[in-house]
Amino acid sequence: MVLYTHCIWLATLRVVGCGPDGDELWRLLLGFAPIALGFSFLISAIQQQREVAQIMRWLAAPFVLLIPLAIWPVITTFTATTLDSESICNTHAWWHTWWAPVQLLTLGVITYNLYRNCKATSPVASQ
Repeated sequence: MVLYTHCIWLATLRVVGCGPDGDELWRLLLGFAPIALGFSFLISAIQQQREVAQIMRWLAAPFVLLIPLAIWPVITTFTATTLDSESICNTHAWWHTWWAPVQLLTLGVITYNLYRNCKATSPVASQ
């Protein structure tokens, strides 16, 4: 659920935009990235428990649609803040240039760990 939450927040980030608190949601997602990374590595830990890993394989299926929706706002933010040195929510902070690379790394690790779990639990891999 943590991984779903992180990806859904990223996917809806541009719709929510900057609220009355400014870049608070952006800061929250930056702080949430290490937690999501930790939970994505737990997927690798369950591979020894075959039944649980197969259930997780089916729960990973919605990520096929969710990951591209989450990557798009991150890439547009990467272009604006990291490459063009713009700020998020009209206020400039030191972490704005690091926000998008951290989120891309987080999404990449989540995708890799989900792929590894699906590959390890596939019927072809067990033969």
